[in-house]
Amino acid sequence: MSQKHLAVIAICALSLYVGFSFMAELRASAQPDILSQHIRATAIRGETIARALDLLTSEYSIPVGIELADPKRNPDRKIDLDLPETTVKEFLDSVVSKDPRYTWKLEGDVIHVWPLADRDHLLKTLLDTKISHFAVADGSNRYRIHNDIMDLPEIKTKLIIADVTPMIFLNFSSMARLQKGVVFEESDLTLRELLDRLAQKTNVNRWIIRRWGDNNEFISLSS
Repeated sequence: MSQKHLAVIAICALSLYVGFSFMAELRASAQPDILSQHIRATAIRGETIARALDLLTSEYSIPVGIELADPKRNPDRKIDLDLPETTVKEFLDSVVSKDPRYTWKLEGDVIHVWPLADRDHLLKTLLDTKISHFAVADGSNRYRIHNDIMDLPEIKTKLIIADVTPMIFLNFSSMARLQKGVVFEESDLTLRELLDRLAQKTNVNRWIIRRWGDNNEFISLSS
């Protein structure tokens, strides 16, 4: 092959590379910036951090995952906020400033909130536990989904060893069903990743995991 032909091939390859790079950058720039999203003026009175953060999912459909602190070490704090129009980032910063046990981070388009202080070791262990497979039947409600997750063998075994009982509450929110026709099936991922994908791919767009009881003998998963 002549040097002229090699040069033409090289130029074509470079053009394709530049074109693909440009399209990738264009797609990335088209993605919404969650942390810059607008939040209207907000007033919060006497709410826990989980209740305060409910605003992001209930009114803005932003996926959020919350790991609550050990209530035996430090009871829940009440949050009061008066915020003008702001952004998601500023809202999150304001909420955790009122309960500085917690921090937050945007990871994989899900906002994670977890305790820096008074963290429950079992919750952290469960969230890092690898799940081999999980599937949701079409039309399942949140109550069924949360029960099925707590009944996964990888999770159930750790709960039995820790002598902790899962308690999933039946209420109006937990009776909400997945959108019709939604199929959810995932394999080989951690519990945290599983909950995140549920939050991103279905209308179960928030997860909260916590321990409670006189001796922290119960665990709850809710949305």
